Amino acid sequence: MKDLMKNGWLVLGLFLIVFVIGADSFIISPLLPVLAQSYHASITTVALSVTIYAICYAIGSPLLGPLGDRFPKRRLLLVGVVIFFVGGVACAWAPTVGWFNIGRAVAGIGAATTLPNVWALIGQMFYGKKLNLIMGITMAALSLSIALGVPMGTELAQLVNWRLAFVVSVGLTLLAGGILYRVIPRRTLVMRKVDYWQSYDQIGRSLKAKLALLITLTWMLGFYVVYTFLGTFITRQFHLNTGQTGLVFVAYGLSNFVASFFGGVVMTKLGKLATVQLSGVLSAVAMAGLLAGQQSLLAIIGSLIVLAIVQGLGVTALNTIIVNLLPLQRATMMASNSAMLYLGLTVSSSVGGWAYPRVGFFGITLAAMGALLIAVGLTRRLRKWL
Repeated sequence: MKDLMKNGWLVLGLFLIVFVIGADSFIISPLLPVLAQSYHASITTVALSVTIYAICYAIGSPLLGPLGDRFPKRRLLLVGVVIFFVGGVACAWAPTVGWFNIGRAVAGIGAATTLPNVWALIGQMFYGKKLNLIMGITMAALSLSIALGVPMGTELAQLVNWRLAFVVSVGLTLLAGGILYRVIPRRTLVMRKVDYWQSYDQIGRSLKAKLALLITLTWMLGFYVVYTFLGTFITRQFHLNTGQTGLVFVAYGLSNFVASFFGGVVMTKLGKLATVQLSGVLSAVAMAGLLAGQQSLLAIIGSLIVLAIVQGLGVTALNTIIVNLLPLQRATMMASNSAMLYLGLTVSSSVGGWAYPRVGFFGITLAAMGALLIAVGLTRRLRKWL
């Protein structure tokens, strides 16, 4: 706790920027109808802003990642914050849907520059118990953004108009950027400048690096195929409205936040690899609970809370492992890890969209349980190389 207080402003700045970027990914969903009305456009047209943001992040992250291994991470992180800030300002001001989409593209590039360097900076600056603690707290910001992003966007839009949501986002970005500019040590130098393509070459040559990225991909395939279609299943199964279903996901996000926040303590007690393996097994058990209790909303919520807790612990531990696998390629590794996350989301949503009408929630959940158990098996293999 003393270490946390000593680095309090740094942790606050990192927490804020991760929260804002995470919330920015979710905040737009409830705004689509009012955006369409404001711009006199169709929902399909304004929904392109979601796709544009995701594509710019998914492509920008692996392209920009190696820069963090060539230049000081402080510089790259702050440049990313500035780009994200500009994108937010463009969205808040945008007079047309075209300008709004440009703003979303810029914000996506800013997020792709910022987040991998947040994780890489933490991995470079902290070690041991302190690394576990600060990684857990910072990753908890993403969990909190899942819980608060959608309701925050809805409430801000209802208070004044949809532009207020982006004004608040811009304000928080400016605050986080100012804190980080003041408190990140200027001597966060690159350990050794690495040629742009050399970073990926080293990852390609490292069996443990490739295996770790495969674990992330497999894990995310299993998680997102259930998470993506859970809302549809709950709404139809229990005849809920959108607001009621949203409250279920708020419960998930808050539970995930608590687990991630205290994940550092659990990792220190159990060990990072053991935490990943145990969390993967318990995630599969929680999904089995979703299937067994699908006639009871309370049973579904209970299983979902368990899933949120073990996912928060497991993903935090996995990120903490990956950030230190290749110290010289730390930023590139975290950028590649982000790319695996988005690839998992893309594949699970597309394949799940085809499979859900054919095999139902039961079938895709069984497949998800299998993917998570495969990730556990791969983690056991990774232990041999660490």
